[in-house]
Amino acid sequence: MAKISEAEFKQQIKTGAFSNAYLIYGEEAFLKNHYVHLLKKKIVEPGFEDFNYHSYNGNQTALDEILKDAEMLPMMSSYNFVLVCDYPFDKKESDIKLLQDFLSDIPQTTILVFWYDSIDFPLKNKEGRILSKSNKIENAFIKSGSVVELKARTEAELVKMLISGFKKRGSVISAANAKYLISLSGNDIQTLQNETEKIAHFVKEAEVTKDVIDRLATKSLQARVNDLSKAIVAGDYDKAYSILNTLFIHEPKAEYLLGTISKSYVDMYRVKCAKSAGLPASDVKKYFSYPYDSYINNAVRDSAKLSVKQIRKSLDVIMEADNALKSTSVNKKLIFEEAMVKLLLISKEVKYDQN
Repeated sequence: MAKISEAEFKQQIKTGAFSNAYLIYGEEAFLKNHYVHLLKKKIVEPGFEDFNYHSYNGNQTALDEILKDAEMLPMMSSYNFVLVCDYPFDKKESDIKLLQDFLSDIPQTTILVFWYDSIDFPLKNKEGRILSKSNKIENAFIKSGSVVELKARTEAELVKMLISGFKKRGSVISAANAKYLISLSGNDIQTLQNETEKIAHFVKEAEVTKDVIDRLATKSLQARVNDLSKAIVAGDYDKAYSILNTLFIHEPKAEYLLGTISKSYVDMYRVKCAKSAGLPASDVKKYFSYPYDSYINNAVRDSAKLSVKQIRKSLDVIMEADNALKSTSVNKKLIFEEAMVKLLLISKEVKYDQN
């Protein structure tokens, strides 16, 4: 059939014009889970789940066993629904041929769904290149069913969702404050829905202000790391260490924290270089395909306090720390803290001994 859009997928579910096979993957976990459950609700008749619904964790069942259930006829229903989560096609080469053969002659009374929740799809090698087997799997589903990639919502879509969500609960939020809430709590739909419920319950029928968001919104890890970057750039030692200690409680992996810090400095460097070339920051967002304005806004704010030379030195420090994290058994938190001290000194234009 085809690779279809989310809107087309939604229409299939609404009208009951199902494909016999679906491959569902993408960045947005909430949407994948949402549509999989919508399919089940629409297809599997209550009271007949034991006969017409078969669910598998891909890591626990062999493909040939799964496909045996997919060949079964439904009982007192139109369809036999088979749901497979996170099947590891990279473990057994013959599985792809087995899937291709089955899909080429799939029973018209079967709806087979493969969806990827905790495993990334398309499958990639260590260098990040898409494996050819991923193309074979996708093409098999395209020929006999539908492929649905559920991408993360754009900032504009999330803003619209928040405005609508607060309106349904009797309160109001402006587009600017909706963007601000996204910058603090992240772009995960489930998280934003939870924040909407919590904040709307607090404000009742009043407007959601920036002050209310600051007091009530739960900050994402990305937002906390942004706060750390802001404190470092400002040379605020006390605040930087306070945020760092909190971060290591919630996310003890120094590699992840350093990687997120490095993104902030790369953003600042891009904005600074654009400014030197006489280009607006909006060109950086467009050229590097940033999904949200907050990334560029933060970079504009923080880069104003640093020179290009300081940012370059900071990136060198981050690279050295990254190499140290990968090549030593020393306490990783100590390596991260040492890097942070150097970044703070650079922000204050204080020289330190690189030896």
